[in-house]
Amino acid sequence: MSNFDYQNDDFEALLNEYMPVNEELKPRKKVTGTIASMDRTFAYLEAGEPMTVRVKSDELRNYNEGDTVEVFIVGEDMDEEILIGSRKRVEAEEGFEKLKTALENKTIVTGKITKKINGGYIVEVYHQDGFLPNSLSEIPLKEGDNFVGTEVEVLVKEIKDKKKVLFSRRDVVSMREMAELETLKLGDVVEAVVTEILDFGLVTKIGNLKGFVHISEVSWKKTENLKSMFKVGEVIKGEIIEIDPKRRNIKLSMKALVRNPWDIASETFAIGDEVPGKVTKLVQYGAFIELLDGVEGLIHISDFAWNKKKVNMNEYVKVGDEVTVKITEFEPNERKLKLGIKQLSKNPWDDANDRYSIGTVLTGKVVETKPFGIFVKVEEGVDVFIHNSDFAWTGNKKYKIGDEVEFKVIELNLDEQKLKGSIKDLTRSPWELAAEKYSVGDVVTKEIKNIQDFGLFIKLEPGVDGFIPSQMASREIIKNLKDKFTPGDMIEAEIIEIDSKKERIKLSAKKLQFDKEKQEQAELLAKYGVSSSEK
Repeated sequence: MSNFDYQNDDFEALLNEYMPVNEELKPRKKVTGTIASMDRTFAYLEAGEPMTVRVKSDELRNYNEGDTVEVFIVGEDMDEEILIGSRKRVEAEEGFEKLKTALENKTIVTGKITKKINGGYIVEVYHQDGFLPNSLSEIPLKEGDNFVGTEVEVLVKEIKDKKKVLFSRRDVVSMREMAELETLKLGDVVEAVVTEILDFGLVTKIGNLKGFVHISEVSWKKTENLKSMFKVGEVIKGEIIEIDPKRRNIKLSMKALVRNPWDIASETFAIGDEVPGKVTKLVQYGAFIELLDGVEGLIHISDFAWNKKKVNMNEYVKVGDEVTVKITEFEPNERKLKLGIKQLSKNPWDDANDRYSIGTVLTGKVVETKPFGIFVKVEEGVDVFIHNSDFAWTGNKKYKIGDEVEFKVIELNLDEQKLKGSIKDLTRSPWELAAEKYSVGDVVTKEIKNIQDFGLFIKLEPGVDGFIPSQMASREIIKNLKDKFTPGDMIEAEIIEIDSKKERIKLSAKKLQFDKEKQEQAELLAKYGVSSSEK
């Protein structure tokens, strides 16, 4: 539709420009005659002596020789001494009277678009040409040429002096729209044709009226892609939920024709029910489950398993899966539905204090590995964490997903629902064994494992090292231990201290050397009466 606004002065100028009055064609008088002869070009009427009137045959297509016809005398041919008549002028005069009647009665008339001009169209109605402006034509500007030669229904908007006629097609549309609008009321169910599909709704045509279905009124279930659901030209049904008389626009609801599924759900479900559903979507915080068409609930990520460890939802459900869920919260008036999977089974943490007390030996499968440890599944909802340092007393043990392991519970936190286990605690520690095996005063010969500035570390037992301080490494004064000792060398020393709290065993090679020297001197003195220093 054009943006041209209706202004009397503007239309007056357009009418004067495109609808000038030809003074030469003004009729003189009207006569009635009988068609005496007719050829392809002219017809001749006898209208009384001595009057012969010539009329163009095109204007008498619906007449034959012998018919009586009324014409206007519009001129004369002096050479042939005959008058020139026009049947078209009579029809135009009659048509003009019909147009005046149509204007008074606001009657719709039918005409033909004969020409497209700047600013609008020339339309012939009842043999009268009138002006149809673009702004009143209801014809898209780009399609104007396609309408030339077609018939249109118009209202006579105005008749100016000198028979200048202004037509309006928009008023016809408005009149019919208003007439149709008056027949409709809220709650009526109507058929509509889809004329345009937008991201947020459907533009429709209801007879001559415009309609619109917002995306939220298409279905009770969430709708996202209307173009995949509808096609232009498709006929739909909807209930009228709003009428705008000023804009002559109607809002429809398709979902209103179907009972609210939440009302059905309120009659069907209750909190605590275990019901089947279908997984429709996975999001970061949970999964949506459809119980009825248009009724969806959420399983929060925390409601998949009883443990508080973050779960991978893909291990439990996938889109399209049929699952059984338990209703934990239900407020149909607010369309709120909360579901759970873990609630289908008893909370294993309710009696965890009895079943998983510290010191209990359990078996499970590795379900997750981390750089710092592993998670072992004991039962659904209960995972135990075992740190790397609790794998073994010695060595670097590694585990992979699926491995079955036995362990001892070393920590239980009911508030946080956490268990910690230890594999190495299934056996006695090397320190316990070493503490039972060795005593202060024992003399051992062991391999030097490591040399530091402050002393020597020796391999006492697997997983248990002994320590010889630098000042106890030899009876000799040694500035740099590495000058005298090498890792791998065997050294003899005496255990001089066992610290159970610090799990530390201290030895002395120096004491052993002094003791041996004293023993030699005692033996010499007893045998010869002299010490080794006196010999």
